Amino acid sequence: MLNRPTVLIFTDGDKANTASALKEQMLEARPDAVVIIIDESELYADTLKDFVEKVFGIPANIPKRLAKFRAAMIDRHIDDVGVSENAMKSKESYKKMVNIVNRYSPVLVVSVGFGAFREAVAARDSGKTERFSVAAYIADYALNKQLVNKYIDNYVVVDMAVKTSLANAGIPEDNVIPAGFAIAKRFTDGMTKEAALKILKLPDDKPVLAFIALNADDFGAFDGVDLGSVTALCYCGEDREAYRKAIDYGFYAYNEGVSPALIYAASDAVAAPPEAYFTAAAFETGKILALTPPGDNQEKINFKVLAPFAEQATDPGKTAEFLKKLAAGELTALRPSVYPESAGKALLDTVYPKKI
Repeated sequence: MLNRPTVLIFTDGDKANTASALKEQMLEARPDAVVIIIDESELYADTLKDFVEKVFGIPANIPKRLAKFRAAMIDRHIDDVGVSENAMKSKESYKKMVNIVNRYSPVLVVSVGFGAFREAVAARDSGKTERFSVAAYIADYALNKQLVNKYIDNYVVVDMAVKTSLANAGIPEDNVIPAGFAIAKRFTDGMTKEAALKILKLPDDKPVLAFIALNADDFGAFDGVDLGSVTALCYCGEDREAYRKAIDYGFYAYNEGVSPALIYAASDAVAAPPEAYFTAAAFETGKILALTPPGDNQEKINFKVLAPFAEQATDPGKTAEFLKKLAAGELTALRPSVYPESAGKALLDTVYPKKI
């Protein structure tokens, strides 16, 4: 695009925060770059919408249906190595990828999670586009083996165990680069707890807990738990049912209109599912972390890796005990070892020396 290096980041809804942070890191490393985030549902939406509406006769909420389908697939096959593929000529999603690549002429296409890496390698090798590289960023503490694909040029990973798993699955070690988690800079912008509490108009007389609840099923560990010993905040993202439930449970509830970074700045501790982005943000900001129950098999594996560095809030009894210790000042923030290099820069380094 106008002789500026262009990067496309394909992501699903679950990894949107990570994709946004990657873009931020890339632009910091290379201000002249053009970085475009594309929701992978753009590759499938028209075909799936027609199918759902014409066959079943119901309105199609494409992002929601895709998210549920993808989550179920990942949960079922996490330990199965995927089938490598670089020829998807008959699939509509492949044709859309070719069109997108030809529109933007990227030097690099990054797949975050299951962000359309199969379509990317197929388009790259089709002969119908200018040559570009394909990289995958795996922002999890353990490998979902369906992400193994020998046609991906490079992987950037946040954990050495993931690199080992990729090597064991036949990916050359030189093609797997360890780097840090991509976390939005606003989490570490230096805002004090006092300033954040003032912005949120909250009292400062108790320890502050931030609970990450991205769906209404996440509240079970707080059933019957007395929140009186802490100032309890709940970030609910876009889930309106979770927002209503948070209020019912006695939390100060916040939706996507408030930055989670502001909520973290106001807090002493974070209770979150073993999901990579929000747990990594807790470590990065020096917060005490408590893990709530995992929601799928990926989070179950993450839980095992994170458990030595976190408290547990997996049921009402453990949550009550955690809050008791937090109120008494008996807890210390822990942190696993992390790679210092920016994940965004690491991804750019795979192509810029060769292409720019």
